[in-house]
Amino acid sequence: MTCGYVKQKVFLMFFLLIILLPVALFFKPAICRADNVSVQLVWKFPEPYWLEIEVVQGSYNLNLDRSNLKLTSGDCIKIGRSGLYRFWQQGDQMGIINEPKLNFSAESDGVFQVREPGREWLTYRGQLTVEAQGIGWVLTNTLAREDYLKGVVPVEMSNSWAAQGMEALKAQAVAARTYLLKNMDRNNTITDSPNIHQAYSGKGVEGEASIAVEATAGEILVDRDSGRPIDVFYSSHNGGYSEVTEHVWLNHDPHYIAKPDSFSLGIGGVAASWRFLIAADILGSSFELAPIREVILKKYPSGRVYEVILVDWLGNQKTVSGGEFVSKFYPYNRNLSKDCFLGKLFEVEFIYPSLPISFISSDFGATSGSYNLQKLYSPQLEETSAGPVLSRLLSSNDGLSDRERNFGVYAFNGRGWGHGVGMSQWGAYNMAKHGYSYRDILKYYYHNTAVVKTD
Repeated sequence: MTCGYVKQKVFLMFFLLIILLPVALFFKPAICRADNVSVQLVWKFPEPYWLEIEVVQGSYNLNLDRSNLKLTSGDCIKIGRSGLYRFWQQGDQMGIINEPKLNFSAESDGVFQVREPGREWLTYRGQLTVEAQGIGWVLTNTLAREDYLKGVVPVEMSNSWAAQGMEALKAQAVAARTYLLKNMDRNNTITDSPNIHQAYSGKGVEGEASIAVEATAGEILVDRDSGRPIDVFYSSHNGGYSEVTEHVWLNHDPHYIAKPDSFSLGIGGVAASWRFLIAADILGSSFELAPIREVILKKYPSGRVYEVILVDWLGNQKTVSGGEFVSKFYPYNRNLSKDCFLGKLFEVEFIYPSLPISFISSDFGATSGSYNLQKLYSPQLEETSAGPVLSRLLSSNDGLSDRERNFGVYAFNGRGWGHGVGMSQWGAYNMAKHGYSYRDILKYYYHNTAVVKTD
């Protein structure tokens, strides 16, 4: 009896293997492959209302009103909404969109461009999904992960760095690939926003940096002991001193240590050294205080300010975090310059109103010499033989006033741009220029890690 039961069980297992194995080999998942990523374009298209979509290369199928519309190179379709209705238009044809989601599926290696009417075209590889949300649309670009990275690396660094800094671009490619692996959700989705994840701008920015992506294909950063991918952080410029994670996000990560970074000194354009000026009364009013009499800075060992204490001439005092203080004057939606407040690594000095403005040499790289505020901020004002008048300054953001202000000016002299944790992109570029490999760069900025190749 036992022997017969065993024979039956063996026969059943053999039968299932013969029947199901061909089925498993024949049918393959129709959803996105594991090597694809879906990118929500919330940075480039935050609240699109009307859209124009044009095929640049290949052909696309669009599910529209329960039928497929085929679009080939040069074909353009417009979608938008008016009142409660959503519309589509292609040439002389026009109709109502009933589906909540439109899928532009590429038949092969498709390339498309998309824009809001009157704005510049942005070009992407792969597929596009446009989904109705609120009164607008949410755009999602699905493409191969390696192609995604070709739209990340030149934005996070620059194609122009390839000539002298190819190894830095390779380091960025490995870091960005690791970041993608750790930050995609269960649906392999991430955003294009540097304020949420890492910057992605599609095919339109592809260039020499693509060589770095291809040269490091599949390579990621892992913990040397566990072999698991690490949480990757990087910023534009650490100001010459790297920071630990707990001083930025509270949680400790052993792959990041605070240490001087000589490779990030003397390089980096406006991020290498900046100086923000603000009148004492404007500084006070920014925090609901009278003109400021004293500014006290509390710092981490790296020199980054974690707390600012403001004392006004009436004896009132207010304490704000370093991050809150910087964000009050950060140049959002403005072009960066040496006069911008770019980070928490700074010192402060007070300049009396009776003195002309000049730079004073310091550890933060300020250079000596005259600083003509009238030419910089208000060229329409008449110059006087006395030169720039400090008492008329509002701030580096707001320029000069038409009347004198007699409470003096605070100068905030700083270095760096960004949180300073992990790889300093300008420091990596400098290392590459001095002959270091991308593995050297990654080892320098990420403690106890190794570069491995994924399947």
